[in-house]
Amino acid sequence: MLAPTEAHTVAPPLRIVTEPRRVTRRRLSVARAVSSSLLCGVVLVILVAIVGMVLGLWRFTVIDTGSMRPTLNPGDVAVLTSEPSADLKPGQIVAFHPPGEPRVTVVHRVFSIHRTHDGLTIQTKGDANNATDAWHARILGNTVWRERLKVPNLGYLSAWSQQRPVRFGLLIAIVVLVVITLLGSIWRPVRREGPTGGDD
Repeated sequence: MLAPTEAHTVAPPLRIVTEPRRVTRRRLSVARAVSSSLLCGVVLVILVAIVGMVLGLWRFTVIDTGSMRPTLNPGDVAVLTSEPSADLKPGQIVAFHPPGEPRVTVVHRVFSIHRTHDGLTIQTKGDANNATDAWHARILGNTVWRERLKVPNLGYLSAWSQQRPVRFGLLIAIVVLVVITLLGSIWRPVRREGPTGGDD
C-alpha cells in the first residue's frame, strides 16, 4: 500500500526590485542622449558653416585690434555677408583689403563713398580712431562683404584651437562622444519579462 503523498504548493519566485540597476540604466540613457545631442549639434554647426562658406553666403573674420571698439572688440568674430556694392552706404561696416596688402583684412566703417565710371572707392574709419584711414580702398567687382553680426569672444576660442595640444584634445573628445554613442546603441538593456502564471 502506497503511503499518501502530501501536496506541496510551489511558491512563486521572489522578485527583488533592484533600484540601483534602474538608476544606472537611467544614467546611461541620459549620458547617451547628452552625448548624441552634443555630437549632432557640433556636426550640424560645422556643416552649416562650411556649406555657407562654399556657397558664398557668409564669411567669418576674427577681430584682432581695438580700432572698432566698442562695436567690435578684439576676440570677436564678425559674420560677413555679400551685398551689392551699389547698395553700399556710409556708416555701414565692411571688410576689405587695404591697398597693397592682399593678405590683410580690415573691418572698418565706411566714412565716404566715391563713385566713378571706373568703379567704387571708399574711405573708412575705425570707431575708436580719431582720424580716417590713410588709404582709399577701391572695391573690385559688384559686391562687397558687409558685417551683419558678431559673435563675442569666439575668436579667442578659434586662436586657442589652433594650438596642437588643444586640437588633439578636441579630436579625442569627438572620438569619445562617437564611441559612447555607438556603445550606447549596442549595449541597450534587454527588458526581462517576469514568469507568467497559469493553470496546469
